[in-house]
Amino acid sequence: MRLIVVQDTDLWVVLTLAILTVILLRTSTMRLHETRQIERPVEEVFAFTADFANTEEWDPGVESARQIGSGPVGAGTTYEVVTKFGSSRIPMEYRIEEYEPNSRVVLEGRGETVSAVDTIEFEPRDGGTFVDYTADLTFANWIRHIDPLLKPLMSRLVGRRALDGLVATLEK
Repeated sequence: MRLIVVQDTDLWVVLTLAILTVILLRTSTMRLHETRQIERPVEEVFAFTADFANTEEWDPGVESARQIGSGPVGAGTTYEVVTKFGSSRIPMEYRIEEYEPNSRVVLEGRGETVSAVDTIEFEPRDGGTFVDYTADLTFANWIRHIDPLLKPLMSRLVGRRALDGLVATLEK
C-alpha cells in the first residue's frame, strides 16, 4: 500500500510541476474587437486608417507614429509607433503584412513586452464605411499572467477609445 501512496504523491508532484510550467511558459493572446460606422467614403477611411503614421491623430493610446523610410503605403510599409499606457511608453515597430485597398489591412507590431496583430476590415455601408477592427495582443514577461484581469480595462481604455477617436477624427 505504501508503494501506491508514494506513486500517487510522485504523480501529484509531476502533475503540479507540469501545470506550473505550462502556466509560467504559456503565451497568451488577448483579443480586442470593436466595430464602428463612419460617415465618410470607404476610400477616405481606408487610406487614412491604413497609414499607421496617422494613429497618433486618432488613437489616444499612441504617443507618436511615423513611417520608416519613404514610398507609398502598402504591403511591407513599416512604422515606428510609441504606445502609452499610464506612465509607461512602449516603442513598437509595425509592418503592413496584408494590404487590400478599401477592404482590409493587417499590421503586425513588435515591442519588447508586447506583440500585436491588427486586422482592420472596411465595408461600404449606408453611404459611409463600416470598420471592423480586431487587435490580438500577446504579452511577454509577467504581464501574460494577469492578462485575463487586464482585458476589461484594455477593451475600454484601448479598443473603444481608439475607434471612438477614429470616428471623431474622420467625421469632423
